[in-house]
Amino acid sequence: MANDSIKDDLWRHFFKNPRKNYNPYILRLLDYPEYIIFDKEIMDSYKGKWKEFFKNDNPVYLEIGSGSGNFAQGMAMRYPERNHIGLELRFKRLVLSATKVKRDNSKNVLFLRRRGEEVLSFVAENEIEGVYVNFPDPWEENEKNRVVQESFFKILDVVLKKGGKFFFKTDHDKYYQDVIDLVNSIDGYEVIYHTPDLHNSEKAADNIKTEFEQLFLCKHNKNINYIEIEKTK
Repeated sequence: MANDSIKDDLWRHFFKNPRKNYNPYILRLLDYPEYIIFDKEIMDSYKGKWKEFFKNDNPVYLEIGSGSGNFAQGMAMRYPERNHIGLELRFKRLVLSATKVKRDNSKNVLFLRRRGEEVLSFVAENEIEGVYVNFPDPWEENEKNRVVQESFFKILDVVLKKGGKFFFKTDHDKYYQDVIDLVNSIDGYEVIYHTPDLHNSEKAADNIKTEFEQLFLCKHNKNINYIEIEKTK
């Protein structure tokens, strides 16, 4: 259990001004030092050196918006020859994610408390083999706030290797079509596979469901859209 000094230091790390009530999951971040990094300076120090962190030469995959870790957990177990980094901001989700992969004793997965638009601060050129974005907010009527837009591909231009892939899942039909149209307008990227009904496609057997996806499938009869995009230059 963290003492009062550690508590105060940790709370000041995240909040400039004192608060009456703090998220109890903040302190639990300290229980998973091998699975969670929340200090930006430490993250940035690994730029270009993530394989050193994992202590192997395996390819590194990045998940933007890892939620409560179901997808990362599944990826780590299915692909032990890969390293998986998940980005998430919410404290509870980070702790739940770390709890799951620690239970599996996985050594090839890590969670960072970091925004996706800050990737260039802690990932080096050509350091990533694949990027996953699963069920991002479609920002209806305010599409400029979407994760996947032209500026996102400028980040991929730097961090994603030639021949690397970007994987995208959404329940939002227009977002799906907008991403396809966007990729077709950008030089250096190609849609190599897409389906408006992932769970009834040839990719269904290989699909690892996120917690949102599992909940959505239980409550709604809605198709899931899926796209694979390859960086060609």
